Amino acid sequence: MYDFLLAFIFKEVKILDKEALILAVVIFCIALCYSNSFAMITDGSNVKEIYEGATVACTACHIAGNFKELNSYGKAYNDAGRSVEAVQMISENDSDSDGVNNADEIKSGTNPGDATDK
Repeated sequence: MYDFLLAFIFKEVKILDKEALILAVVIFCIALCYSNSFAMITDGSNVKEIYEGATVACTACHIAGNFKELNSYGKAYNDAGRSVEAVQMISENDSDSDGVNNADEIKSGTNPGDATDK
């Protein structure tokens, strides 16, 4: 999808006016942001279904600064099937080995995939 948009922008730029080029870039950025946040919407909803009122950031499952790489909680969640049931299955685990289980970390607002956040 992105290749198509980039090809369109660069191929058609000579006939597009400035406003159309800006619109194409904005659409590209929205598509990029949407695709990167889709996992968080679905996976965050899975966590929130079990833990009402929980605040779930991308770093619950991903390494901060590298959102393509999963942390220990994200790997456990992924291996368990990325579903509401997966959240339940790993709730009593201590994915980051910090002495606090995943459920207690999520309930208290700490990160179940970061041992430094207790």
